[in-house]
Amino acid sequence: MFRNLTYVLLSAAALVVGVMLYQLSQMNNEPKLALVYPQPRALADFNLTDQHGELVNRERLYGQWTLAFVGYTSCPDICPLTLAKLAGAQPELATLVKQPLKIWFISVDPKRDNTEQLNRYVNYFDQSNVLGMTAGHDQLFPFVRQLGLMYALSSTTAEDYLVDHSASVALINPQGQLVAMFKPPMQQGELPVINVEQLRADFPLVLNKLNAN
Repeated sequence: MFRNLTYVLLSAAALVVGVMLYQLSQMNNEPKLALVYPQPRALADFNLTDQHGELVNRERLYGQWTLAFVGYTSCPDICPLTLAKLAGAQPELATLVKQPLKIWFISVDPKRDNTEQLNRYVNYFDQSNVLGMTAGHDQLFPFVRQLGLMYALSSTTAEDYLVDHSASVALINPQGQLVAMFKPPMQQGELPVINVEQLRADFPLVLNKLNAN
C-alpha cells in the first residue's frame, strides 16, 4: 500500500516538474522585445516613390520579408543608428528565411527628402537590400498607421525642424501582411534605438511563432 502511494506521489511530482519545465522552456522561447500578432494583418494598397523614382506599392512586398521603419534623413540620431544596425544585421537575418529580406526606410519628411536626398542617404550605408522611399502625407499617414507606427508633423517654420516618429520596426511577410513588431528598449536617459543583439536573438523566435500559428 505504501509502495503504491509512493509511486503515485512520485508520478505526481514528476508531472508537476514536467509542466514547470515546459512552461519555463516556453518562456525562454518568447521574444523579449518583439510582438507577434495573433493573426497576420493585411495591408491596403499604397503608393510611394523610392530613391530611384520608381513606384512602391503593395505588390513590391510580395515574395520577400520586409523590415520597415519610419524616419527622415535629417534625423540626428535614431534614424541613422537604426538604419546602420538593420543594415549590419541584414545578412545574418536573411539566412533564416527562404525569401529575400529587405529593409524599407520610409521617410515621413517629403518636404526635404526628395529622391536625390533619399538616394544619397541610403547609399551611405552601402547595403543593396536597403530601400528608401517617401510620398505625400495623404499616402504616408494611412500607410504608416497600417504598420502600427506613427509620426507627427512639426508646426515650426524653421528649416532645421525635427519630426517625431516611432522607433519600432515592423515585420511584413512575403504575402504583404504585417506579422510582428520589434521594439527598442525603453530606458531612461538612453535613445530608443533597436538593440541589434536582441533583434538577432528575437528574430528566429518570431519566425518560430509565425510557423506555429
